[in-house]
Amino acid sequence: MLMNLKGLSHTFEEKKKEDLQQRQTVEKVKTSLEDNKKECLQQKQDILENVTATVEALESKLSEVSSQLPPQSCADIKGPGPRPVVVLHGLKVVCDTVTDNGGWILIQRRTSADVDFYRGWTDYKYGFGDLTGNFWFGLEKIHQLTNKERYELRFDMTYKGKDYFASYDNFWLLGEPENYKIQMSGFSGNASDSMAYHNGKMFSTKDRDNDDFSSGSCASSRHGAWWYSVCHRVNLNGAWGSTKYDRGLNWGSVTGWEDSVTFSEMKIRPLAE
Repeated sequence: MLMNLKGLSHTFEEKKKEDLQQRQTVEKVKTSLEDNKKECLQQKQDILENVTATVEALESKLSEVSSQLPPQSCADIKGPGPRPVVVLHGLKVVCDTVTDNGGWILIQRRTSADVDFYRGWTDYKYGFGDLTGNFWFGLEKIHQLTNKERYELRFDMTYKGKDYFASYDNFWLLGEPENYKIQMSGFSGNASDSMAYHNGKMFSTKDRDNDDFSSGSCASSRHGAWWYSVCHRVNLNGAWGSTKYDRGLNWGSVTGWEDSVTFSEMKIRPLAE
């Protein structure tokens, strides 16, 4: 009997040792798994940090490269100032970055009598004046731009302290063989559609009479250069500040025929696709 008890005791002790060893093994496995889990998590974190750092470096490089690329339109210009002079597609232009969300290329500006606008065909074809002041961009450049893609046209004026504008959703100029005939449609604005009278007309200067007036030259008698018919409702290239009949910077519905606006800008912008 005593021998049996000793045997059972021995067996029990062996079983306890075996259970302890199993628990120790399980604990080691659990510890190993936890260590592996922590290691995997750390590796994932390291990989994520490396990927993030790589992406940030690429974004920084792309931003640097992008900032060095020449602007493609006035919409890419963020400054300096509301009328920066920049180079687009090899052309030096003035951008309006403010009016109606910006993106405009100015093609005419008159703010004073500093530049004489009573000029001949060649000057109006190639442009003249001071891009930081009063200027005419040039018929040929306007033609080249508006025949590559669709543009809109906007007139901004000031008369007796009040601002006026007229916009046209579609605008283009035909080439010199057609005497830079103007085409426009889609009017909106707080000035009436006085330019409708000039739609489809050819450009005239004092030395190139292309108007519909059979008894003389509108450009000469109106002291300007424009898309005259017989003769005008708009004459924004007329004599600065003139109050003589039909000779000033007229927008018929705004100034009448014996007064002038005191500020004028014409501008074009590519139509959003």
